[in-house]
Amino acid sequence: MSDRENDSPDLARRRLLKRIGLAGVTIYSAPALTNLGVAHASGGGDGGGGDGGGGSGGGDAGNDGGPGGGASGGGGGSSGPSGSDRGEKGNNGGESGRDGGADNAGISQTQHRRKAANSTPKPPTEIVMFLPAASKGLDRARAAGYSVQATATNTVLGGKLYRLSVPSGRSIEEGRKELRSLVPDSTPEVNHFYTPDDFLCDDGACAANEMIGWSGWPSIYAPRIGMIDTGINLDHDALSGQNLTVHQVDLDGRQSAGRKHGTAIAAMFVGRMDQRVPGLLPNAELVAVEAFHKGSSGDQADVFSLVQAVDILLEAKVSVINMSFSGPENSLLEQVVERAAAAGVAVVAAAGNNGPGAGPAYPAAFERVLAVTAVDKQEHVYRQANRGPYINFAAPGVGVWVAASISGGRLKSGTSYAAPFVTASLAVQLMRLPNLPLNVTIGEMMRCAKDLGDPGVDPVFGNGLVAAPGQCFADEANVFPASGE
Repeated sequence: MSDRENDSPDLARRRLLKRIGLAGVTIYSAPALTNLGVAHASGGGDGGGGDGGGGSGGGDAGNDGGPGGGASGGGGGSSGPSGSDRGEKGNNGGESGRDGGADNAGISQTQHRRKAANSTPKPPTEIVMFLPAASKGLDRARAAGYSVQATATNTVLGGKLYRLSVPSGRSIEEGRKELRSLVPDSTPEVNHFYTPDDFLCDDGACAANEMIGWSGWPSIYAPRIGMIDTGINLDHDALSGQNLTVHQVDLDGRQSAGRKHGTAIAAMFVGRMDQRVPGLLPNAELVAVEAFHKGSSGDQADVFSLVQAVDILLEAKVSVINMSFSGPENSLLEQVVERAAAAGVAVVAAAGNNGPGAGPAYPAAFERVLAVTAVDKQEHVYRQANRGPYINFAAPGVGVWVAASISGGRLKSGTSYAAPFVTASLAVQLMRLPNLPLNVTIGEMMRCAKDLGDPGVDPVFGNGLVAAPGQCFADEANVFPASGE
């Protein structure tokens, strides 16, 4: 069936949906890099066992990897840097105006289906407490009825973390107040849960690298990047033989999370070039920490685990930490992020997928974190993305072709998949210009970003669409070899 035959009923349906505020979402087909060449993803049908043929309504691609049918829509938001180590937030917006129209030729439109990857996790029932190394306060907490569920030494903060259950009859907030009074040198916080920022894109075919000028050849730079995520399938074809080290925090008997999200993010960074889901930096060194466990509503990580994960990555001397997840504000997690930034390690996080009317999502909204929202091929913001003054960058994150948990690939959407583009670009810039302070490098990236939406910095796109390393000063050849060798 031709595109023309498909468009007629879709136009009528979109007009109706538009009147009730549910306009259809534009999709696009774009190249997927394979085998040192460029192959175009097929535009329709279920992915099945390979490259999925024509037909209507797609779905996830099958295990052998070809992309399936349609993609998803737009929406966005995230956080920004500031302070002496990071460039002042909002001062360095991109200068180019939004460009539309020309590269939309041949784009088909269809209604798409979307479902949330995880439902809202249950409210936390524990307190996470930090005590300095010399503190004797734990005995007072125990005497008051608080039970220690897990303990971890933390180098970043210089002391110990404790997961505490609250005595019967007391709320979490009552427990925090009591512990602050009983143990003045402690930092008691709610042991909040954080979840991956992805949505399942049921139909569509698209790729994203060319949107920001990212070359199909491996970069000559091989930075050491850190990521905190769910489990990773090290046997996936895209990750076989890659420079990938995986650590797991002590989950204290809790079941490890699944491997879908972590495998997808890991392959976005270091996926093999000869596989169907090539990474942005296949020659890079990736240090991953599996910090998530299975909760009642899906994969989740608590503050206790996340703080340990940051500690592991700082000891591994990574240059940038990718956090493709979000949750509530937490002062203990913020302290750890600030310590990382003070040590010259950048933190990049997903803006969140709670919608344009939602409040800030963390860790993205922390002052020392670069927050990334997602856009589609037409540079429209991902419709589920958070918005706010904390947004720093936009990056491709709608219908992105990523590794599936077992083999091959699938289409995914969410701010989770936008964050790695900024992480990878920043990691390369830090390696190629090692003498520049972190805040100067970030400021240059902000100036190089393509301005989207309202002129200047705005709460939807931040400074604009991130550029691939080398794009700003026309020195791409110094980052990606022209011959691919």
